[in-house]
This record gives sequence, structure tokens and C-alpha cells, in this order.
Amino acid sequence: MNFIDYSILIIYLVFTLGLGAWIGRRQGNTEDYFLAGRRMKWWPVAISLFASLFSAISYIAMPGEAYNHGCNLALGGLTGLIALPVMLFIFLKFFYNMRLFTINEYLEKRFDSSIRLLVGALYMILRFAYLGVMFYATGLLLEGALGWPPWMSILLIGVFTTIYTYLGGMEAIIWTDVAQFMVMMGGVAMIIGFVVWQMPGGIAEIWEFAAANSRTFDLSISSGVWSWDLAQRISFWMILLSVPFAMITPATDQGNLQRCMTCRNFKEVVRAVSASTLANLPICLLFYFAGLCIFAYFKSIHPELDDAARDGDTAFVYFVSNVLPGGLRGLLVAGILAAVMSSVDSVINSIAAVFIKDLYQRKLVPDRDEKHYIKASGLASLAIGLAASLVGLVVLLIFTDRDIPLVEVTNVSLGILGAFSTGIFITALLTRRTNATGIWIALAICVPVTLAVTIFGYLLKPREERIGFLFLITLPVFLEIAVAYAASFFVGRNSEESQRYVIWSRWRKNRGRKIHKHANYCSGG
Repeated sequence: MNFIDYSILIIYLVFTLGLGAWIGRRQGNTEDYFLAGRRMKWWPVAISLFASLFSAISYIAMPGEAYNHGCNLALGGLTGLIALPVMLFIFLKFFYNMRLFTINEYLEKRFDSSIRLLVGALYMILRFAYLGVMFYATGLLLEGALGWPPWMSILLIGVFTTIYTYLGGMEAIIWTDVAQFMVMMGGVAMIIGFVVWQMPGGIAEIWEFAAANSRTFDLSISSGVWSWDLAQRISFWMILLSVPFAMITPATDQGNLQRCMTCRNFKEVVRAVSASTLANLPICLLFYFAGLCIFAYFKSIHPELDDAARDGDTAFVYFVSNVLPGGLRGLLVAGILAAVMSSVDSVINSIAAVFIKDLYQRKLVPDRDEKHYIKASGLASLAIGLAASLVGLVVLLIFTDRDIPLVEVTNVSLGILGAFSTGIFITALLTRRTNATGIWIALAICVPVTLAVTIFGYLLKPREERIGFLFLITLPVFLEIAVAYAASFFVGRNSEESQRYVIWSRWRKNRGRKIHKHANYCSGG
């Protein structure tokens, strides 16, 4: 990194901080702070929804996956497209018309306050882990690009992002996400352009070289994609099983729902979510293609450097730190920072929303004015951001020297934790029988079983003997649903009131005018 690179980084960081502070001047109450006053148009929300999914993890993990194994994992992006109509017009519309602050408000109506607090706690733990993995990924990358130790990068990014998130609230987060998205996409486009310029045949030759080395798409029988073997990394059947989850999970994720709640009406939500989902697959493929470009650079253009690029993660880091010229390196690092910040800011805000609305305002300090709660919201954001930086250091200690690719670190850490909440929402929305006691019994059984399988079947196994990480994500969901439903048969039924919040109740007939009126309200009718 030279003077020009550092100048680019400083300009970017100061601009982002100033933008967040300027937009955040209008925070008058918690609805402004957490939901941008419910006045946003669709297109910045669409960009913010998309940008929040892409972080430093995306910058390393997706190109690294293509470099190491090819592009088959990108096929998982099809699940969002398939699930979009059901997710949007059934589940997301159902929640949007309830005018929620947090998704856990629904669980209190469907079950009781204990489940609302439970899932709120699970969400905060999940998102802390998510932030930790993002900080870990960023620390790895900046260690090679800047020469900083990972712990220094984790603390610096965590503290900086926390400050501008504290100043801005959700409206500032959305607009800074728009700016960060432009920087982020400019970074990955620069990687592709830099390599394409040096490859005589351009994009076509890069693709042909990658295909000849089994780094594009391989759906043949010999690829293992069609195998039922649990040790198979990527299985079509596991991807197919994720489609039902994709119909529910985006609608029940607090970060996604909170952004959707900022829209002025549901028509704007439809536009925002559709645009974000439709753009997801082609932009994912762009990141995968960046990995193929780096693969072609080290294996074809400069094979003498192959020893410096042992795998996809290290190849990317080496490419940034030793191949890109001054100026371009600064722009790419700014893109990486934009990616991680666009995810961190919204996660901090959503954790703060869950803490303030589900715990602080209801249980700890009720019946205070909005001035008090907006001040508490800001302080909660500060505390959460600093705590997340410490979680990043813990993730660094856990996964260092474990020989686990970053894409698997992401899926295992976040997928398993998220699976418990997903199972609760599926049973809440789709089954009338399941009740709060059944949920607690299911968790008491599923958590230790899942931890045992993860530790002894994955973390402590050599790479070639590990259970497929996609299986680890789906196991707790199915197990939890089955146990919760079965246990609920022995502990009594739900009340008639709670069953009105089952999604099927929207179409049930002849249940009385009161129930019919409530169902119409929840469906926007």
C-alpha cells in the first residue's frame, strides 16, 4: 500500500462517516431510527437489501470457492428465484400488514412472550456470530493487503462502523449502502478487467481455461452433485431441500423485514424485494467469475506464482497485495470495506431494534417517552458494535489453522445458528398443533444433537471425512420441526386466538366473522 492507496481509503471512510451523520440528523423517534419513518422508496431499499448480503465474505469466499472447486455452489442462488412469489406475496405480505417493529412480535401472538424473548436472543446470538465471521474474513484479507494483523483490522473496522451506525439510524444505513454498493461493485469489476486485459482471448479464454480445469459448472454424475452421500460438499438434493426454507426465511429475518418495513407501502416492497432477488444470481456469478479470473492469472498467465496461491482464499489475498498496482489496490480495499460496512451497519441496527423493542422497552424499562428510547437505541448500537468486534476476535481464534474454507466457515457458523429460528417460524406459520411447550422441548433435544454432530462429524474430522456442510444446515431444521410437532400432541393444544396467526387461517372459511375479519387484516384485505 502506498500513499495513493491510503489516500483513497481515508477519503472513502471520511465520506461514509459524513454521509451517515448528515442523513441521521432527522432522528426524532424510534420509528425514524429503526424504520426510517416508513417513508423510503423501493430502489434504495432494493440496493440496501442486496448490499447487506455481500460483505468481505463475498469478496473472498465466492471467488475462493470458484478458484478451489468451481461454480456449482452458485446454483444455490436459484432457490431464491423459485421461492420469490410465495415468500413475497404470502409470507412477507402477511408480516408487512401487521406493521411490526420486530418479527418476534408475531411469535408472541402465535405462542407467548417466552418464545418471543427466546427467538430474540437466538437472533442476537446469530447476528453476533455473523458479524464475527465478517470481521474475521476482513481481517484475513487486510492482513495480506495492508500487512496489518487480523486483530487490528477487526477492531478498527468494528469501531469505525459502529460510530457511523450510531449517528445515522436506518435511513442513513440505507443511503450509505447505496454508495457502498457502487464502490463494492467497482472493486470486483476492476479485478475482472485487470485480468481480462492481460488474457489474449479475453473473457472467452478465461472461461475456456477454467472449464478445461473443471472450475466452471459440472453437473455430471461423476461430479457427485447427484449423490446422496452426506459427505458430499454440494448436493443437488440438499439445494432442492432449501427451497421451502427460502420461501419463509427472508420474510422472517429481522434485517430483511426491517428494511421492508421502511417502505411507504407494500407496492414499494414488491419492487424492492423483486429487484434485489432478481439481481442476486447474476451478481453472484460475477463474483464467481472474478475467482475464475484469479485462477487463470495464477495458472495460465503467471504460473511461476502458483506456489504463492495455495488455495482460493490465499490466492485472492496475494492478488490484492502483490499483483494489483498502486491506486487500484486502494480502490479494491475500499470496495472490501464498503462490502463489510454495508452488512455490519444494518446488522448492528437490527440487533439494537430487537434488544430495545423486545426486551428493553417491554421488560427492563417500560413506559418511558420516545426521547429516552431513541437515546437508548443509539447507546445500544454502540455497545453492540463494540461487542461484535470482540466476537470477531473469538472467531479468529476458533478457525485459525482449522483448514476450513471461508465459504464453509460462513455456512456452518451462520447456517446452524439460523436453523433453530427457522424451525420455530416454520412450525408457527404452518402448523396449528405446535405450541410454546413443544418448541422448548424441541430445542432441548435439537441443540445438543446438532452441536454433537457438528463437533464430532465436522470440526474434529479431517477435511475428506467431514459431513457435508449443507447437511449440517438442514439437519436442525427438520429435526426441530418434527420434535416440536410431536411433543405438542402430549402437552395440549393452542388457544383459538393463537391459531389465527397460522398462515393457513387466511384461507379457512366459515370460522366466524371475527376470525375472518382478522385474517383479512393480516393479509392486507
